[in-house]
Amino acid sequence: MKSLGQRIRQAREQRGLSQEEFADLISRDQRAVSEYENGKRKITVTELPRFADALGMPLAYFYEESLEPDDLDNAMLHEFHQLPSDDAKQDAIDMMRLLSKMLRHPTT
Repeated sequence: MKSLGQRIRQAREQRGLSQEEFADLISRDQRAVSEYENGKRKITVTELPRFADALGMPLAYFYEESLEPDDLDNAMLHEFHQLPSDDAKQDAIDMMRLLSKMLRHPTT
């Protein structure tokens, strides 16, 4: 559970949110957020998707140690579906193709 709390803290800090700001987003108080992050309060299965949405993270982020290849595909698809327009989605596809090509054929 502490690992999950650490992931929540890391995502919150990456997003630039204080504990109080995050608490407002998930309809909790700052003390609850502190307890989640320190592993002192359990997170229910129904709360975690709300946390992921508030932090802008795919649900799979909280389970990275045990990710399977399909989980990574689903995480990528989740992020893709968050893009605001068809143009943005096409740009993302183009960038992934370029990244894939660069990783397959790195220049020395």
